[in-house]
Formats: sequence, C-alpha cells, structure tokens
Amino acid sequence: MNAVLKKGFFITLTLAVVMAAGLAQAKSLDAGTVYLEPKVGFYANSNSHVSSVFTYGGEAGYFVAPQLSLGAEVLGYSIEQKKSSTTQSNGDTIGGVGASAILRYHFVDTQSMSLFGGIGLGGLFADQKVPYNGHESLFSQLAEVGFNVFLADPVSFQIAGRWQHFGEYSNKGLDNWGGNAAIKFVF
Repeated sequence: MNAVLKKGFFITLTLAVVMAAGLAQAKSLDAGTVYLEPKVGFYANSNSHVSSVFTYGGEAGYFVAPQLSLGAEVLGYSIEQKKSSTTQSNGDTIGGVGASAILRYHFVDTQSMSLFGGIGLGGLFADQKVPYNGHESLFSQLAEVGFNVFLADPVSFQIAGRWQHFGEYSNKGLDNWGGNAAIKFVF
C-alpha cells in the first residue's frame, strides 16, 4: 500500500507542477493569488520509539488577504520506528497520509524574498500504530517559520523549519522537529 501511495503522490505532483507552470503569471502575495507547492521534508523525533520521519507531497493555497494565506497540505509519511523489546519488533517503516490546514503570514515581503510564520491543524492516518503504543489515526498541530526566495516571476524556492505534534501529549504521541523544502508556483 505504501508503494501505491508514493506512486499516486508522485503522479499527482508531476501533473500539478506541469499545470502550474503553464498557468503561472507573476510573483505575488496579494489577495486572490493562488499557489501550488510540491514539497519534501525530514524530521527528527522526540519519541524513544521513532527515529525519523520523511514526508513528501504538496500544498495548494489561496491568499485571503495581502501576505496572509490559507493552505491545504497533503503529505505522504514514511515513519521509521526503532526496534522495541516490548513488541519484539525489529523496527518498522510505517506508511501514512496526513492532511493539514495551514494559516501563514508573510511578515517580510521584498522583491527577492519573503519571511513567514504559520500554524496549522490536521491529522495523520497510518497503516500501523505510531508509535508502537500509540494509534493509527492521530490529530496533529504544527508551527513553522521559513522563507521564500523568488527565482523568477511565478516561481520561488521555500524552506521552512517546523515543529509538528501527532497524537497525545504523552509517550503515545510524537514531536517532530525538522523542516521541508518546496518549489512554489503562483498563478
């Protein structure tokens, strides 16, 4: 199932990038601007049962006011769980899909770059319990800071540092610390 999800996300992102490249017009953080960004991320984790998290997917969004955007992010997750003596497991790679709504404010906007902060809520749906003593469906919260470097009128490169929490605030939850990189197309 994880391979099917990866192929589906790859095909969707490829089509989205091709379509966005044809529709893109100009760099803008103005109200009414639509954006699309394929992205990948890597995160360390504070839970003793999880070693790392890799993400891949994309986000589509809309600037509801100047410099203020609302985005819908869908990511595939590859979660590396550590060997556990309590479950006799050798460590597993868990697949999952997550969706989040993200509110982002670009507090610095120049001709060549922008700086932003964002918050979001969503969920993660995994094919096994995450962590071993956790759940397959987890509520998520996130906070991030980052920047865009405008490469051409319709295209920018985005880097964001992110904290993302899944599940309970106990040893059954995950605190991910890391970041993601994206290519943003505006149109």
